[in-house]
Amino acid sequence: MNQDPNEKDMIGDLLDDSFENVAKIKKSYTSNRPPVLQINQNHNSSPIYYPKVYSPQVQQKQNSYDLDLRLTKVPVQQSAPNSALKPKSYDYATQFNPDDETPLDGDLISKCKDQNGARNIQKAFQEGSQAIREQIFNKLEKGLLSLSKDVFGNYVIQNLLEFGTSIQQQKILAILQPHSSQLAFHQYGCRVLQKLLQNAHNTADFPILFDTFKNKVRELVIDQHGNHVVQKLIQLMENDISLWVLDGIEGQVNKLVINSFGCRIIQKAVSISANHPDRQMKILFEIMRLAYELCISQYGNYIIQQLLKEGPLVIKNIIQQIIMEKLEEYSLNKFGSNVVDCAIKCSDNQFKLKIMELLLSQNNSQVLFVRLSTNAYGNYVVQNFFKCADSEIQKELYLKITNNQQLLQEIQQYKFGNLQFNIFQGQFVYQMLTQKLELESFNL
Repeated sequence: MNQDPNEKDMIGDLLDDSFENVAKIKKSYTSNRPPVLQINQNHNSSPIYYPKVYSPQVQQKQNSYDLDLRLTKVPVQQSAPNSALKPKSYDYATQFNPDDETPLDGDLISKCKDQNGARNIQKAFQEGSQAIREQIFNKLEKGLLSLSKDVFGNYVIQNLLEFGTSIQQQKILAILQPHSSQLAFHQYGCRVLQKLLQNAHNTADFPILFDTFKNKVRELVIDQHGNHVVQKLIQLMENDISLWVLDGIEGQVNKLVINSFGCRIIQKAVSISANHPDRQMKILFEIMRLAYELCISQYGNYIIQQLLKEGPLVIKNIIQQIIMEKLEEYSLNKFGSNVVDCAIKCSDNQFKLKIMELLLSQNNSQVLFVRLSTNAYGNYVVQNFFKCADSEIQKELYLKITNNQQLLQEIQQYKFGNLQFNIFQGQFVYQMLTQKLELESFNL
């Protein structure tokens, strides 16, 4: 269960299975499995926030890309007549020739709205001489706004902002600044606006640009495109952030927790509001009204984990009470088990002792300890309880297990891993019992 270290604070810790001999168990379990195709992704270069792959706009773009890919595979009939319905495509050579100005002829604005044309113009602007860059910029200047909202043209504008001269960048800013609110809510325009904000950061232009859409933060944070602009602002203003983020979130937590982007904004707001206790509590009260659901939410569980790690003591105590009330349900849940694990890691011995009593209690004619140990998610909770408990608690757990005849019978019945169905769950706990408890024996 790998995790990008840069995302750790934002998405929470994943459960760990790094116990002794676990590698051997995994190896024996996976040796007979068919090979799995692994796709490597580069996470190091993403200065602009893009919607997730499941969002409609990216799906639309992916469909467009797939269509282009299929079109390139269709054999071309040389004798076929030209058709008015044939898609327009500027299929230039991929290698830019600085001595050939053919790609720069004609209507460059229209060419930028074609996939191949946009790529070639970007390459020409990036690798061409100053004269060529000036020629390209002059031809595109009148279409900056329309290109910023185009599926391919927005990449050209980002390219101009990255490789253009300071004078050219100032011209782009002057033209697009009055339309920044419009761009912030646009599928492709929000990307250009993020680039503008990045370029203007630490300059006198930044507050002017920000003020043009500052009063729309409440709408931006819940918009599928605008929330990316808010994230960019939070990133840029991390060391000098104001209360405008809190103004945008208060009263809207229930709308933000439904996706990963909104949850990240909430997490950031909780952190930055620590110096403003009154404002922070308003947001925390909204979160706690949804606490039961957030504990088992795909994205909301990370908010709960953050509060367990750095939230006020009163909030931590409330969450711990919820976890004890729903221990079995949460421990058997993919996302809830992460919350239980985090609560155990961040708790004192008093809470751990209460968890131990619940683990040894009988529920539905079965001891909860056994039920969790033989579950795909629950076994991690039991493992991590062993891992986090001190020697005194481990000793007490050992004594309670060995003195509980019903529990011992259930352990013997399930054999914690010898059943094929449970080989990848219970055997981990079995390793802990036999090696950590019985072999060490705590000098009993």
